[in-house]
Order: sequence, then structure tokens, then C-alpha cells
Amino acid sequence: MSNFKKPKMVRILNSLSFDMIKIPNKNYEMGKYSVTIAEYMHFAKVNEEHLPEWKKKLGRYEKINLTDNAPIIGVSWNDAVAYCKWLNEQQKEYVYRLPREAEWEYACRAGTTTKWSFGDNEKKLDKYAWYDENSYDLGEEHKDYGTHVVGEKLSNPWGLFDMHGNVWEWCEDWYDEEKKYKVLRGGSWNGFASVTRSAFRFRGYPSDRSNDVGFRLLRTLP
Repeated sequence: MSNFKKPKMVRILNSLSFDMIKIPNKNYEMGKYSVTIAEYMHFAKVNEEHLPEWKKKLGRYEKINLTDNAPIIGVSWNDAVAYCKWLNEQQKEYVYRLPREAEWEYACRAGTTTKWSFGDNEKKLDKYAWYDENSYDLGEEHKDYGTHVVGEKLSNPWGLFDMHGNVWEWCEDWYDEEKKYKVLRGGSWNGFASVTRSAFRFRGYPSDRSNDVGFRLLRTLP
């Protein structure tokens, strides 16, 4: 049985309502959670070229959680950037964008220097992350297989949830000098414990879409 903290209901009031966390000593906020399906679909329903992959073909998403408060998946880096652009067109108070890799890691670590934001003990990972041992390895018919509603596990010290596991998160930066790949951080529900570490880096083509990749918003402050 998975060890998790029962979450409070995630607030989705409208297309521009997000739970954000002010990052200490920085002039930006990070999304308390990964962007959810409900939040993203406000945008995608009026921008059909950016519909998530599973809206076109269920396929590999058939056993994955596609409820409103689950993290959006099946979206590319290009889709995530288009979503941020759309948000900025809807209002002028804030600027939303993807976090740069250094910003993402700073927020993930929350002042720590350990493997994970909770320390170095992998045995505690189940309390903080959805990853292969408590999700993918259980098999498609198990209730814990696949992505999970955001916020079910414990947060990091700054109140950010799912920085370890659940879904990979797109970052703004190029991964390589040739500018072929974009950076992915955080690990996912079907990844090893080692890839959920605060320092672990992964990559994907900007056009890639997958059942284990989503994103998180950064909001700059005036």
C-alpha cells in the first residue's frame, strides 16, 4: 500500500487561477503543482493544434489518469510555451513562462544540497514521489499505475509538490550546444528512483509528446 498524504482539493476556479509559491530570495513564483489537465484544457479547447496527444489517439494513455486534477501529459515543449504565451495574452498583471533549468533546480532543492529535497535516504522517497516502484512496476491493472492527482505526496520544504516524480517537467533551456533537445527535470511515475534526484537531467525534442511528461509554470514578479 502506498504511503501518501491525502491532498486538499486543488483549486481550479478559472483558466487564470493558479496556486503559486514565492521562491525565497528570488523575483519569481513557481507553480505549487504541475499544470493540471483542467488548467491546460482551457487553452487547448480554443487552440486545437495544441491538444494533448491523447485527445487525438488514446493508445499509450489508455491506462493513465486523465482526470481534471491529474498533471497534463502528452504535451510537447512547443505546446507548453504556447500555453504560457496564451496566458500572457489573457492578462497583463504577470508574465508566465517555463522555468529555466537553474530556476527549476533551485526551487526543487529548496535550500538543500542532498540527493532529494528531503535528504539522501531513498527509503523515504515513497512519501514524496510517484516513481516506478510505487506506480509503473505495479502493472497496468493496479490502481496506482500511471500518473496521479497532483499533490498526493508530501511537498518539498518550500511547499512545492511533485518536484520528484509523477511527471517530467519541461524547462526553458536547451540541453545541448547543438540545440536539438530541451531540458526535462524531476523524473516520473515510470522512472527509477535515481532519475527523481534534484540534480538529475534528462532531455527531449521540443516536439516530443509522452505519457510521462508535463510542465510547471513560473510567474515573474514586478
